[in-house]
Amino acid sequence: MNILLQNINLVSPADKINSNVDILIIDGKINKIGKVKIPKKSLKIIDGKNKSCVPGLYDMHVHFREPGQTHKENNVTGAEAAANGGFTGVLIMPNTSPPLDSPLLVKSILDNSKNSIVDINIAACATMKREGEFLSPILSLCEAGAVAFTDDGIPISNPEIMRRVLEYTSQINSVVIQHCEDMLISNKGVMNEGFISTLMGLRGIPDISETTVIARDILLTEFVKNSRYHTQHISCGRSIDLIREAKLKNINITSEVCPHHFILTEKDCIGYNENAKMNPPLRTADDIEKILNGLKDDTIDVICTDHAPHTEYEKNQGFNKAPFGIIGLETAVGLTYTYLVRNEIISFEKMIEKMSDNPRKILGLDKIKIEEGESANFTILDMKKKWTVDKNKFKSKCRNTPFDKYELQCKPYCVINNNQIYFTDL
Repeated sequence: MNILLQNINLVSPADKINSNVDILIIDGKINKIGKVKIPKKSLKIIDGKNKSCVPGLYDMHVHFREPGQTHKENNVTGAEAAANGGFTGVLIMPNTSPPLDSPLLVKSILDNSKNSIVDINIAACATMKREGEFLSPILSLCEAGAVAFTDDGIPISNPEIMRRVLEYTSQINSVVIQHCEDMLISNKGVMNEGFISTLMGLRGIPDISETTVIARDILLTEFVKNSRYHTQHISCGRSIDLIREAKLKNINITSEVCPHHFILTEKDCIGYNENAKMNPPLRTADDIEKILNGLKDDTIDVICTDHAPHTEYEKNQGFNKAPFGIIGLETAVGLTYTYLVRNEIISFEKMIEKMSDNPRKILGLDKIKIEEGESANFTILDMKKKWTVDKNKFKSKCRNTPFDKYELQCKPYCVINNNQIYFTDL
């Protein structure tokens, strides 16, 4: 694969690079950065006007549904959706059927994904079958290739079990990723608890179902020396306060947020819109304001998607029966740029940190090196391009998005990784 990125804006916050350059890629490796004289050998030339080249984006929270629910997604279609959305790496969650609690299963998935343009990493189960009773073979799962541990979709509720998970993962410098929900408090709720849930006659999920778990786990993380703890898909303003306070005490805690939680509110559920049914649920405008502040001051480290494909049939069963979650890989870049960068909540450089550098750092993955001789791992973004979301262009098997027809700015153009190139089609 020989490519010349001509007169493109190269932006890498970790390397303090922000300049217009040519980038010559020969056989998948960076051959030269600077002014490049077009070589005689055959190569593809990409005009870099209005485009930015950034370290390949990474989504550390996706569901590819393999094994067990491949009618919704599989690792091939999920990877294509990721590439189409501008991502070169993803972390898949273990709530599959069977769950990813077996070293052999983890190794098999990784072996089958080796030739993908998208790097697929695995967060394995923290407990067997994600049931919260017995620890999974954490050390063996790590040896098989798992880079993080979680019971995503279900919290690790037992504090003693959580303590042991933190202790085992601390031995291998891995991270525990927690779905922060007290199931007894959420009590089979389907949306945020408040005036609107009452108006709609739906059982609500109060914000304390999230914050009580975070508060407990902060204390456990402080207690277990050298442990690392990551909070998934933050939805509540009070959660931001708790995480900020913990960071000021140098407790090893990081956090993530999804675009739907910094754009949409509980009001989007009105009309029983199943594509606004999330877990954790959409909250209030006040919660969004605190989340935006958390993004500004780096309390929130990562922007991810919680890409959760569900079929149209499943989502159309009515609000109470419909499964939680939406797809997000193919809208994340445009939503983040439009609602955060263009509105001056964060800079473009911060967007790259939270969507490329920080996820890899938290997971202990190799930093993307923007140097001659290194493998090319890039996302190319058409910065000024205004576009309208068309869910029918998605490569994901499913179409469960609340963002169809949204008008956005900044469109993924292509991704380059593993000696391959993929041009997006959105």
